[in-house]
Amino acid sequence: MRFLHLADLHLDTPFTTRSDAVRRELKEAGRIALERAVELALSERVDVLLIAGDLFDGEQLSFHTERFLHQSMARLSSAGVQVVYATGNHDPGGAGGHARRMEWPEGVTLLLDPKPRVVPIHREGELVGRVTGAGHGSAREERDLASTFPRPQGEVPEIALLHTQVLGTPGEAHHDRYAPSHLAQLKASGYDYWALGHIPLRQELAETPPIHYPGNLQGRHPGESGPKGGLLVQVAQNRTQVDFVELAPIRWEVLVMDELDHAHSLADLARLVENRWTQARESDPGTPEAKWILRLNLAGRSPLHRELSDPEEQLQLSQELAIRLDLLDVEIRAEATRPPLAPADHRDRMDVLGEALRILEELTTEDGPSPSRTLGLSEGEMAALGRAKLDPYLRELLQSEEPELLQALLVEGETS
Repeated sequence: MRFLHLADLHLDTPFTTRSDAVRRELKEAGRIALERAVELALSERVDVLLIAGDLFDGEQLSFHTERFLHQSMARLSSAGVQVVYATGNHDPGGAGGHARRMEWPEGVTLLLDPKPRVVPIHREGELVGRVTGAGHGSAREERDLASTFPRPQGEVPEIALLHTQVLGTPGEAHHDRYAPSHLAQLKASGYDYWALGHIPLRQELAETPPIHYPGNLQGRHPGESGPKGGLLVQVAQNRTQVDFVELAPIRWEVLVMDELDHAHSLADLARLVENRWTQARESDPGTPEAKWILRLNLAGRSPLHRELSDPEEQLQLSQELAIRLDLLDVEIRAEATRPPLAPADHRDRMDVLGEALRILEELTTEDGPSPSRTLGLSEGEMAALGRAKLDPYLRELLQSEEPELLQALLVEGETS
Protein backbone atom coordinates (compact mmCIF):
# COMPACT_ATOMS: atom_id res chain seq x y z
CA MET A 1 0.00 0.00 0.00
CA ARG A 2 1.32 3.41 -0.98
CA PHE A 3 -0.01 6.74 0.28
CA LEU A 4 0.75 10.43 0.78
CA HIS A 5 0.28 11.75 4.31
CA LEU A 6 -0.58 15.46 4.69
CA ALA A 7 -1.83 17.53 7.61
CA ASP A 8 -2.46 21.09 8.75
CA LEU A 9 -2.77 22.80 5.38
CA HIS A 10 -4.68 25.75 6.90
CA LEU A 11 -5.80 27.01 3.49
CA ASP A 12 -6.91 30.66 3.47
CA THR A 13 -5.16 31.64 6.69
CA PRO A 14 -5.79 35.43 6.73
CA PHE A 15 -2.19 36.61 7.51
CA THR A 16 -3.63 39.91 8.76
CA THR A 17 -0.28 41.27 10.03
CA ARG A 18 1.33 41.18 6.57
CA SER A 19 1.19 43.67 3.73
CA ASP A 20 -1.41 43.12 1.02
CA ALA A 21 1.20 41.85 -1.45
CA VAL A 22 2.79 39.41 0.99
CA ARG A 23 -0.63 38.27 2.22
CA ARG A 24 -1.62 37.38 -1.34
CA GLU A 25 1.62 35.46 -1.85
CA LEU A 26 1.17 33.47 1.36
CA LYS A 27 -2.47 32.58 0.64
CA GLU A 28 -1.55 31.46 -2.86
CA ALA A 29 1.38 29.46 -1.44
CA GLY A 30 -1.03 27.18 0.42
CA ARG A 31 -2.85 26.35 -2.80
CA ILE A 32 0.42 25.85 -4.69
CA ALA A 33 1.67 23.47 -2.00
CA LEU A 34 -1.51 21.39 -2.27
CA GLU A 35 -1.28 21.43 -6.08
CA ARG A 36 2.27 20.07 -5.78
CA ALA A 37 1.02 17.40 -3.39
CA VAL A 38 -1.61 16.32 -5.92
CA GLU A 39 1.03 16.18 -8.66
CA LEU A 40 3.22 14.07 -6.39
CA ALA A 41 0.38 11.68 -5.57
CA LEU A 42 -0.34 11.21 -9.27
CA SER A 43 3.29 10.80 -10.36
CA GLU A 44 4.01 8.34 -7.54
CA ARG A 45 0.80 6.42 -8.26
CA VAL A 46 -0.28 6.35 -4.63
CA ASP A 47 -3.38 4.44 -3.61
CA VAL A 48 -4.73 7.11 -1.28
CA LEU A 49 -4.12 10.66 -0.09
CA LEU A 50 -4.55 11.04 3.67
CA ILE A 51 -5.36 14.45 5.19
CA ALA A 52 -5.06 14.48 8.99
CA GLY A 53 -7.13 17.56 9.77
CA ASP A 54 -7.01 21.36 9.50
CA LEU A 55 -7.37 21.39 5.74
CA PHE A 56 -8.55 24.99 5.99
CA ASP A 57 -8.57 27.67 8.66
CA GLY A 58 -11.95 27.89 10.34
CA GLU A 59 -14.51 29.98 8.49
CA GLN A 60 -11.88 31.66 6.28
CA LEU A 61 -12.50 29.46 3.22
CA SER A 62 -12.98 31.57 0.07
CA PHE A 63 -14.99 30.64 -3.03
CA HIS A 64 -11.69 30.53 -4.92
CA THR A 65 -10.17 27.97 -2.55
CA GLU A 66 -13.38 25.95 -2.31
CA ARG A 67 -13.42 25.60 -6.09
CA PHE A 68 -9.71 24.82 -6.13
CA LEU A 69 -10.19 22.04 -3.56
CA HIS A 70 -12.96 20.45 -5.58
CA GLN A 71 -10.91 20.50 -8.76
CA SER A 72 -7.83 19.08 -7.01
CA MET A 73 -9.75 16.23 -5.42
CA ALA A 74 -11.51 15.50 -8.71
CA ARG A 75 -8.13 15.11 -10.44
CA LEU A 76 -7.15 12.46 -7.91
CA SER A 77 -10.49 10.70 -8.10
CA SER A 78 -10.41 10.52 -11.90
CA ALA A 79 -6.94 8.93 -11.69
CA GLY A 80 -8.15 6.27 -9.25
CA VAL A 81 -6.52 7.83 -6.17
CA GLN A 82 -8.78 7.77 -3.13
CA VAL A 83 -8.80 10.59 -0.59
CA VAL A 84 -9.54 10.12 3.12
CA TYR A 85 -9.92 13.38 5.02
CA ALA A 86 -10.38 13.50 8.81
CA THR A 87 -11.37 16.89 10.22
CA GLY A 88 -9.47 18.70 12.98
CA ASN A 89 -10.07 21.54 15.41
CA HIS A 90 -9.74 24.29 12.75
CA ASP A 91 -12.07 22.61 10.25
CA PRO A 92 -14.51 20.63 12.43
CA GLY A 93 -17.11 18.51 10.72
CA GLY A 94 -20.18 19.79 12.56
CA ALA A 95 -23.33 20.97 10.80
CA GLY A 96 -22.10 24.53 10.31
CA GLY A 97 -18.62 23.69 9.09
CA HIS A 98 -17.27 24.05 5.56
CA ALA A 99 -16.15 20.41 5.44
CA ARG A 100 -19.76 19.24 5.71
CA ARG A 101 -21.31 21.99 3.54
CA MET A 102 -18.91 21.69 0.61
CA GLU A 103 -19.54 19.57 -2.43
CA TRP A 104 -16.89 16.86 -2.74
CA PRO A 105 -16.17 14.70 -5.78
CA GLU A 106 -16.60 10.94 -5.79
CA GLY A 107 -13.64 9.14 -4.26
CA VAL A 108 -13.30 11.48 -1.26
CA THR A 109 -14.24 9.94 2.10
CA LEU A 110 -14.98 12.47 4.83
CA LEU A 111 -14.47 11.57 8.49
CA LEU A 112 -16.49 14.36 10.11
CA ASP A 113 -17.29 13.08 13.59
CA PRO A 114 -15.58 11.29 16.49
CA LYS A 115 -16.98 7.85 15.72
CA PRO A 116 -14.21 5.78 14.01
CA ARG A 117 -14.85 4.53 10.49
CA VAL A 118 -12.98 1.92 8.49
CA VAL A 119 -12.35 2.85 4.85
CA PRO A 120 -11.23 0.07 2.47
CA ILE A 121 -8.55 1.11 -0.03
CA HIS A 122 -8.57 -0.51 -3.45
CA ARG A 123 -6.18 -0.62 -6.38
CA GLU A 124 -7.81 -1.68 -9.66
CA GLY A 125 -10.61 -3.36 -7.72
CA GLU A 126 -8.32 -5.25 -5.33
CA LEU A 127 -8.26 -4.54 -1.58
CA VAL A 128 -4.75 -3.26 -0.70
CA GLY A 129 -5.33 -1.78 2.74
CA ARG A 130 -7.67 -0.09 5.20
CA VAL A 131 -7.69 3.36 6.77
CA THR A 132 -9.39 3.77 10.13
CA GLY A 133 -9.99 7.32 11.25
CA ALA A 134 -12.16 9.78 13.10
CA GLY A 135 -12.78 13.50 12.79
CA HIS A 136 -13.43 16.39 15.12
CA GLY A 137 -17.11 17.24 15.25
CA SER A 138 -16.44 20.51 17.07
CA ALA A 139 -13.60 23.00 17.49
CA ARG A 140 -12.85 21.72 21.00
CA GLU A 141 -12.71 17.93 20.92
CA GLU A 142 -11.40 16.91 24.36
CA ARG A 143 -11.99 13.15 24.22
CA ASP A 144 -9.30 10.55 23.56
CA LEU A 145 -10.52 9.45 20.14
CA ALA A 146 -7.60 7.07 19.55
CA SER A 147 -8.78 4.88 22.42
CA THR A 148 -12.04 4.18 20.54
CA PHE A 149 -10.37 2.85 17.38
CA PRO A 150 -11.20 -0.82 16.73
CA ARG A 151 -8.52 -3.47 16.71
CA PRO A 152 -7.30 -3.88 13.09
CA GLN A 153 -8.06 -7.09 11.21
CA GLY A 154 -4.54 -7.39 9.84
CA GLU A 155 -4.64 -9.30 6.53
CA VAL A 156 -3.80 -6.06 4.65
CA PRO A 157 -1.92 -2.92 5.82
CA GLU A 158 -3.95 -1.06 8.43
CA ILE A 159 -3.48 2.70 8.73
CA ALA A 160 -4.85 4.96 11.48
CA LEU A 161 -5.72 8.58 10.68
CA LEU A 162 -6.31 11.18 13.40
CA HIS A 163 -5.84 14.85 14.29
CA THR A 164 -4.53 14.58 17.86
CA GLN A 165 -2.20 15.94 20.49
CA VAL A 166 -0.02 13.03 21.59
CA LEU A 167 0.76 13.78 25.22
CA GLY A 168 4.37 13.91 26.35
CA THR A 169 5.85 14.63 22.91
CA PRO A 170 8.05 17.58 21.77
CA GLY A 171 6.18 20.85 21.40
CA GLU A 172 3.20 19.72 23.47
CA ALA A 173 3.24 22.84 25.65
CA HIS A 174 2.71 25.09 22.62
CA HIS A 175 -0.47 23.41 21.37
CA ASP A 176 -3.95 22.79 22.74
CA ARG A 177 -4.74 19.27 23.95
CA TYR A 178 -7.39 18.47 21.40
CA ALA A 179 -8.32 14.78 21.08
CA PRO A 180 -5.40 13.92 23.41
CA SER A 181 -3.84 10.50 23.01
CA HIS A 182 -0.98 8.54 24.55
CA LEU A 183 2.05 7.28 22.66
CA ALA A 184 2.15 3.92 24.45
CA GLN A 185 -1.47 3.32 23.47
CA LEU A 186 -0.81 4.14 19.81
CA LYS A 187 2.20 1.83 19.72
CA ALA A 188 0.20 -1.05 21.18
CA SER A 189 -2.86 -0.53 18.96
CA GLY A 190 -1.86 -3.00 16.23
CA TYR A 191 -1.95 -0.48 13.37
CA ASP A 192 0.86 -0.49 10.81
CA TYR A 193 1.12 3.31 10.65
CA TRP A 194 -0.39 6.26 12.49
CA ALA A 195 -0.98 9.27 10.22
CA LEU A 196 -1.33 12.18 12.63
CA GLY A 197 -2.06 15.89 12.39
CA HIS A 198 -2.18 18.93 14.70
CA ILE A 199 1.54 19.67 15.28
CA PRO A 200 3.21 21.89 12.63
CA LEU A 201 6.65 20.42 13.37
CA ARG A 202 7.51 17.26 11.44
CA GLN A 203 8.12 14.47 13.96
CA GLU A 204 8.64 10.73 14.06
CA LEU A 205 7.17 9.66 17.39
CA ALA A 206 7.93 5.96 16.95
CA GLU A 207 9.63 3.71 14.44
CA THR A 208 7.75 0.49 15.28
CA PRO A 209 5.04 0.99 14.34
CA PRO A 210 5.74 4.23 12.46
CA ILE A 211 3.90 7.12 14.11
CA HIS A 212 4.34 10.43 12.30
CA TYR A 213 3.37 14.07 12.21
CA PRO A 214 4.23 15.35 8.72
CA GLY A 215 4.20 18.96 9.94
CA ASN A 216 2.18 21.56 8.12
CA LEU A 217 2.25 21.74 4.34
CA GLN A 218 3.18 25.44 4.21
CA GLY A 219 4.71 27.43 7.07
CA ARG A 220 2.59 30.39 8.15
CA HIS A 221 4.88 32.41 10.44
CA PRO A 222 8.51 32.52 11.65
CA GLY A 223 7.79 29.88 14.29
CA GLU A 224 7.11 27.43 11.45
CA SER A 225 10.49 27.61 9.76
CA GLY A 226 12.29 24.77 8.04
CA PRO A 227 11.27 22.71 5.00
CA LYS A 228 7.57 21.88 4.79
CA GLY A 229 5.74 19.23 2.80
CA GLY A 230 4.30 15.73 3.09
CA LEU A 231 5.28 12.13 3.81
CA LEU A 232 5.33 9.57 1.02
CA VAL A 233 4.76 6.18 2.64
CA GLN A 234 5.11 2.63 1.33
CA VAL A 235 3.79 -0.14 3.60
CA ALA A 236 4.99 -3.58 2.50
CA GLN A 237 5.58 -6.92 4.20
CA ASN A 238 7.10 -6.17 7.62
CA ARG A 239 8.66 -2.97 6.29
CA THR A 240 7.49 0.62 6.01
CA GLN A 241 9.41 3.30 4.12
CA VAL A 242 8.68 6.93 4.95
CA ASP A 243 10.15 9.73 2.81
CA PHE A 244 9.67 13.43 3.38
CA VAL A 245 9.03 15.50 0.23
CA GLU A 246 9.37 19.28 0.39
CA LEU A 247 6.37 20.98 -1.23
CA ALA A 248 6.03 24.48 0.25
CA PRO A 249 6.82 27.34 -2.16
CA ILE A 250 7.60 29.82 0.65
CA ARG A 251 10.14 29.26 3.42
CA TRP A 252 10.60 31.16 6.68
CA GLU A 253 13.98 31.87 8.24
CA VAL A 254 14.86 33.38 11.62
CA LEU A 255 18.32 34.89 12.09
CA VAL A 256 19.53 36.09 15.50
CA MET A 257 22.42 38.56 15.41
CA ASP A 258 23.91 39.88 18.62
CA GLU A 259 27.42 40.96 17.57
CA LEU A 260 26.76 44.37 16.05
CA ASP A 261 29.71 46.37 17.45
CA HIS A 262 31.42 46.92 14.10
CA ALA A 263 28.31 47.89 12.12
CA HIS A 264 28.34 51.71 11.95
CA SER A 265 26.09 52.19 8.92
CA LEU A 266 23.20 50.68 7.04
CA ALA A 267 25.67 49.20 4.55
CA ASP A 268 27.75 47.64 7.34
CA LEU A 269 24.73 46.02 8.93
CA ALA A 270 23.37 44.81 5.60
CA ARG A 271 26.72 43.16 4.84
CA LEU A 272 26.72 41.40 8.22
CA VAL A 273 23.23 40.05 7.62
CA GLU A 274 24.12 39.03 4.07
CA ASN A 275 27.10 37.01 5.36
CA ARG A 276 24.93 35.24 7.95
CA TRP A 277 22.26 34.54 5.34
CA THR A 278 24.84 33.00 3.01
CA GLN A 279 26.12 30.76 5.82
CA ALA A 280 22.58 29.62 6.64
CA ARG A 281 21.82 28.76 3.03
CA GLU A 282 25.00 26.68 2.72
CA SER A 283 23.62 24.21 5.27
CA ASP A 284 19.96 24.54 4.18
CA PRO A 285 19.62 25.83 0.61
CA GLY A 286 15.94 24.97 0.21
CA THR A 287 14.45 24.21 -3.20
CA PRO A 288 15.78 26.25 -6.15
CA GLU A 289 12.44 27.98 -6.70
CA ALA A 290 11.70 28.72 -3.02
CA LYS A 291 10.73 32.23 -1.93
CA TRP A 292 11.90 33.33 1.50
CA ILE A 293 10.60 35.49 4.35
CA LEU A 294 13.15 36.56 6.96
CA ARG A 295 12.66 37.58 10.57
CA LEU A 296 15.82 39.31 11.77
CA ASN A 297 16.24 39.49 15.55
CA LEU A 298 18.91 42.07 16.46
CA ALA A 299 20.28 42.22 20.00
CA GLY A 300 23.12 43.58 22.09
CA ARG A 301 25.14 46.79 22.03
CA SER A 302 25.05 48.56 18.69
CA PRO A 303 26.30 51.92 17.37
CA LEU A 304 23.05 51.93 15.37
CA HIS A 305 20.79 51.48 18.39
CA ARG A 306 19.01 54.82 17.86
CA GLU A 307 18.38 54.15 14.16
CA LEU A 308 17.20 50.61 14.86
CA SER A 309 14.64 51.95 17.33
CA ASP A 310 13.04 54.07 14.59
CA PRO A 311 10.28 52.27 12.60
CA GLU A 312 11.14 54.24 9.44
CA GLU A 313 14.80 53.24 9.70
CA GLN A 314 13.77 49.63 10.28
CA LEU A 315 11.65 49.80 7.13
CA GLN A 316 14.63 51.13 5.16
CA LEU A 317 16.81 48.28 6.44
CA SER A 318 14.17 45.66 5.63
CA GLN A 319 13.79 47.01 2.09
CA GLU A 320 17.56 47.03 1.59
CA LEU A 321 17.85 43.42 2.79
CA ALA A 322 14.92 42.27 0.65
CA ILE A 323 16.67 43.65 -2.44
CA ARG A 324 20.15 42.37 -1.53
CA LEU A 325 19.00 38.86 -0.63
CA ASP A 326 16.09 38.59 -3.08
CA LEU A 327 13.57 37.96 -0.29
CA LEU A 328 9.79 38.14 -0.37
CA ASP A 329 9.68 40.01 2.94
CA VAL A 330 11.90 41.00 5.87
CA GLU A 331 10.72 41.65 9.42
CA ILE A 332 13.10 43.47 11.80
CA ARG A 333 12.97 42.94 15.57
CA ALA A 334 15.39 45.31 17.33
CA GLU A 335 13.85 45.71 20.79
CA ALA A 336 16.81 43.92 22.37
CA THR A 337 19.48 46.29 21.02
CA ARG A 338 21.16 48.73 23.41
CA PRO A 339 23.38 51.81 23.07
CA PRO A 340 27.12 51.20 22.62
CA LEU A 341 29.43 51.21 25.62
CA ALA A 342 31.19 54.53 26.33
CA PRO A 343 33.63 54.21 29.26
CA ALA A 344 34.27 57.97 29.39
CA ASP A 345 30.61 58.54 30.28
CA HIS A 346 30.97 56.49 33.47
CA ARG A 347 34.42 57.34 34.92
CA ASP A 348 33.07 60.06 37.24
CA ARG A 349 30.56 57.78 38.90
CA MET A 350 31.02 57.39 42.66
CA ASP A 351 30.46 53.66 42.72
CA VAL A 352 32.29 50.40 41.99
CA LEU A 353 32.05 50.94 38.25
CA GLY A 354 33.51 54.44 38.36
CA GLU A 355 36.35 53.37 40.67
CA ALA A 356 37.18 50.35 38.49
CA LEU A 357 37.31 52.51 35.35
CA ARG A 358 39.57 55.08 37.04
CA ILE A 359 41.97 52.35 38.17
CA LEU A 360 42.06 50.92 34.67
CA GLU A 361 42.75 54.36 33.22
CA GLU A 362 45.73 54.84 35.57
CA LEU A 363 47.17 51.45 34.80
CA THR A 364 46.85 51.84 31.04
CA THR A 365 48.42 55.32 30.83
CA GLU A 366 51.99 55.31 29.52
CA ASP A 367 53.41 57.40 32.41
CA GLY A 368 51.14 55.83 35.00
CA PRO A 369 51.95 53.23 37.65
CA SER A 370 53.59 49.98 36.56
CA PRO A 371 50.79 47.47 35.94
CA SER A 372 53.05 44.55 36.81
CA ARG A 373 53.96 45.97 40.22
CA THR A 374 50.41 47.19 40.93
CA LEU A 375 49.06 43.75 40.12
CA GLY A 376 51.64 42.15 42.42
CA LEU A 377 53.45 40.04 39.88
CA SER A 378 56.54 38.29 41.21
CA GLU A 379 60.05 39.10 39.96
CA GLY A 380 60.20 35.66 38.36
CA GLU A 381 56.98 36.27 36.44
CA MET A 382 58.25 39.69 35.38
CA ALA A 383 61.61 38.29 34.27
CA ALA A 384 59.95 35.72 32.05
CA LEU A 385 59.15 38.44 29.47
CA GLY A 386 61.37 41.26 30.68
CA ARG A 387 60.22 44.48 32.39
CA ALA A 388 60.25 46.51 29.20
CA LYS A 389 57.92 44.08 27.41
CA LEU A 390 55.66 43.09 30.26
CA ASP A 391 54.11 46.47 31.13
CA PRO A 392 53.13 47.41 27.55
CA TYR A 393 51.61 43.95 27.17
CA LEU A 394 49.65 44.34 30.40
CA ARG A 395 48.46 47.83 29.44
CA GLU A 396 47.18 46.53 26.10
CA LEU A 397 45.51 43.58 27.83
CA LEU A 398 43.82 45.77 30.42
CA GLN A 399 42.58 48.19 27.77
CA SER A 400 41.02 45.33 25.85
CA GLU A 401 39.16 44.24 28.97
CA GLU A 402 37.63 47.66 29.68
CA PRO A 403 34.48 47.16 27.53
CA GLU A 404 33.83 43.75 29.10
CA LEU A 405 34.18 45.19 32.59
CA LEU A 406 31.92 48.09 31.72
CA GLN A 407 29.26 45.84 30.22
CA ALA A 408 29.34 43.39 33.13
CA LEU A 409 28.94 46.11 35.77
CA LEU A 410 26.32 48.04 33.79
CA VAL A 411 24.23 44.93 33.21
CA GLU A 412 24.50 44.04 36.89
CA GLY A 413 23.29 47.54 37.81
CA GLU A 414 20.41 47.39 35.32
CA THR A 415 19.12 44.09 36.69
CA SER A 416 19.61 44.78 40.41
